[in-house]
Amino acid sequence: MKRFLALAGIAIAIGAQAQIATVSAPEALLQDVRGELYNPILSADGTKLLYSASDFSNLRMYDFNVGESSLICDEAGAGYGAQFAGNTVVYIAQKVNDNGLIMRQLRKYDIGAGANANLTAPARFIERPYIDGTAMNTAIDGKRRSIGKSAAKAVRTEGSTLYITTNGVERAYSPVASEAGYLWESFSPDGQKVMFFAAGKGIVITDLNGNVLATPGNFENPQWYGNDYIVAQNSTDDGHQYSSSQIVLVSLDGKQRQDLTTPESMTMNPAASVAAQKVVYNTIDGRMYQMTVKLNK
Repeated sequence: MKRFLALAGIAIAIGAQAQIATVSAPEALLQDVRGELYNPILSADGTKLLYSASDFSNLRMYDFNVGESSLICDEAGAGYGAQFAGNTVVYIAQKVNDNGLIMRQLRKYDIGAGANANLTAPARFIERPYIDGTAMNTAIDGKRRSIGKSAAKAVRTEGSTLYITTNGVERAYSPVASEAGYLWESFSPDGQKVMFFAAGKGIVITDLNGNVLATPGNFENPQWYGNDYIVAQNSTDDGHQYSSSQIVLVSLDGKQRQDLTTPESMTMNPAASVAAQKVVYNTIDGRMYQMTVKLNK
């Protein structure tokens, strides 16, 4: 009887999870590509995908509509923080100069023309820019500046400080204590909420004044899936190696969770497009998969 009740409880839990979304079986991507497939980034409409090697070199773009990949940049680090901006891809490439110093340069790739252009001169340090339409905010060698016009809305983190810019005014907040700092910051699609990861604490959701609205759980690499859900990575490690890793779908309040992959699948680095009802991720051994994730009404 106890065993029956336990099994019934598991069934109820699984049924509750399944209420969030209808999910397709994983489909392997780019099986004919030799080499590593890591760090996926989806365009908002889900028609294009950025990916790179495990060390973020060899930044490439896959076009789902034509089924072809193109090389954007083969230099080191180009895939780290790369992002779609309209009909371009903005990224930071790095080279070692004649003096042995690593120099970084902000560039853009015109998707239609298939051509690269420099946005800045080489510098020692360049912060991943926040892009709002044609406006772009960044920092170069410690000095904050804009590329083109300044973004009226922006979010960034520095240590354990969250900086939110609204109407062109930047304000600093420290919503939760975290000695190791914040990262993976972003606005919700409707621009009314901010999400970031606080090391040791997990995902934090705030309003535009830095007030904590929710803490969905201790998940990594969070990606918005609409305004009310998050796709993220749930992993365990010993500080050196992963022992498990899976992709999960979580409600903003953390009360609903659906496992999209299993812990032993060693899946990580989710990319998401709610417009295309698509989630893409890579495995620890450098394979990439996509699945359809349709939110249930």
